[in-house]
Amino acid sequence: FGSSLVQAEKLFPAPGVMEPGEYDALVVKARSSSTAALELLQFMRTHKIHQPELVLQHGAKLVRSQRLGNELWTVLEQVFMAAAELGCDDWRDYCLKELTKNFPSSLRVERLKGIEKESQADWKEAEKIYQKILSTKPEDTMAHKRLIAMHKQSGKVSEAIEAINTYLQTFSTDSEVWHELGELYIEVGSLQRAAFCFEEMIVHNPRSMYTILTYAELLYSVGDFEASRKYFSMAAYLDEMNLRALWGLATCNMALAEKDKAREKTKQFQELQKLTLERLKTAYKGFGATGKPAAKLLAMMTL
Repeated sequence: FGSSLVQAEKLFPAPGVMEPGEYDALVVKARSSSTAALELLQFMRTHKIHQPELVLQHGAKLVRSQRLGNELWTVLEQVFMAAAELGCDDWRDYCLKELTKNFPSSLRVERLKGIEKESQADWKEAEKIYQKILSTKPEDTMAHKRLIAMHKQSGKVSEAIEAINTYLQTFSTDSEVWHELGELYIEVGSLQRAAFCFEEMIVHNPRSMYTILTYAELLYSVGDFEASRKYFSMAAYLDEMNLRALWGLATCNMALAEKDKAREKTKQFQELQKLTLERLKTAYKGFGATGKPAAKLLAMMTL
């Protein structure tokens, strides 16, 4: 699609920090200025803001104005994606027709054709398109991800899991896809495999509270209380008043004490549980009346 879409083919660079009110101000300006509307669409792409209604509203006006120059192809693609999601068939078909006419041999346009079939729930045809792209360009990550998304949309969880595992054989450092796989394994009740996925995510981002806590909870769910406690402890170390981490740590301590009666008599173990419960009690004092049920529960939690 020319230089702009060749660049868009690559992963977006990490966006800058969004200033408070910056996006809302752009939305207001876009109502009365085509220049501001174009800036808004660019801002949404850069910061990956998902509001297809706004894209269609402003993008359609910009396309009609025929004053976009080199930005036309990027905006057409953006409007196409919004229209496909919202079920606006006229705009979807128009954008795809224009892009196909100008770039008949583009693999990017071929992917858009696959997305068009997805929006029509023509899963078989969409899969054929993506498989054809991958036969020509096996490293096309977007085609792989569209296949995965398509299987999920059509309710084929086992096919989605298979497609993700195939993808990860080549792109093993994609933490977003590891997360997707972990969530799917949780959905089908395969918690041990889900735990493995979240362990991979910790390797890529060892300070992510969400990943550490989810991994700890999965370990607890499969009965590995000792490992679970270590990761709840890590989360509590990173954020000493994190309620999810503290409750997890207290629960692990109780499970381990129940499993090994001799353990609960050790001084180190008793001090850890005492400190955990004290932090929880301190946290819930700030909740006022809403914290009373938790405070009563904590009072009952004795080793």
